[in-house]
Amino acid sequence: MQPNSETEDDITPLLSSVAAGSLPCLELLIQAGAKPNVHAGGATPLHVAADMGDTQVLNCLLKAGADPNICDEDGLKPVQVAAIRGNREAIEVLFPLTSPIQGLPEWTVNGLIEYMQAESNKAQGDVKGTDVSTLTKLQKPDIVEAAPEAKVKSLEAKSRGDDAFRRKDYLAAVDAYTQAIDLDPNEATLFSNRSLCWMRLGQAEQALADAKSCRDLRPDWAKACYREGAALRLLQRFDEAANAFYEGVELEPENKELVDAFREAVEAGRKFHGTDKQDQPPVSV
Repeated sequence: MQPNSETEDDITPLLSSVAAGSLPCLELLIQAGAKPNVHAGGATPLHVAADMGDTQVLNCLLKAGADPNICDEDGLKPVQVAAIRGNREAIEVLFPLTSPIQGLPEWTVNGLIEYMQAESNKAQGDVKGTDVSTLTKLQKPDIVEAAPEAKVKSLEAKSRGDDAFRRKDYLAAVDAYTQAIDLDPNEATLFSNRSLCWMRLGQAEQALADAKSCRDLRPDWAKACYREGAALRLLQRFDEAANAFYEGVELEPENKELVDAFREAVEAGRKFHGTDKQDQPPVSV
């Protein structure tokens, strides 16, 4: 058993068990040495449990050494996440263990709830007057991302997809990733993973569509460029594949997989078009 093994998105078995609300599984993982302060998606297991309001899971994590003062990618501590969701029991567990947060007018359970919910409502109110194009540019986690409970369910579905992929059951993986996407359509990794599954199934058009969605969400992610290039290569659109791979190389010049893929796509394109590669300038990146 490897309690601290990670997927490419830093998801560990402990985080999956918290997302699933499985206390027995969580306890077994902690006994096996699972680390309670891992980060995935910008949050710790304590943030996920606080959002869910599961006090048993919270207490189990705290007993194992989970730090209630670690902030997520939005600068929020677990107790603040619980306050936004109105999970009072979770707040009462976390509050005595959390260092006072600067800027709050009243450091009490009621004061925290009132302040965090007022801030949340204000953010939502600001969004209603914002046009879609501006909203896309903002990319604020509390505005355009899925609701916290949907993200938890999406994480569960993604975990099922990862398991199916490891079993090489690509159809089951596609189904699980599709469920995860439905719950959290702004998570680029899900499209990347599903694109790879479509590739393994030989469905290049579907793989390309997911790769393009992935790039739309994360245009600065080299892996998204690789996914697009791989799908285009399968479709024998070698020139376009080479362009996609090269755009990835520009983002990560030291990525050997992308460099090799770019060169191979260029050579494949020359052969496909019947061009004598000796008459062409050398390929360089």
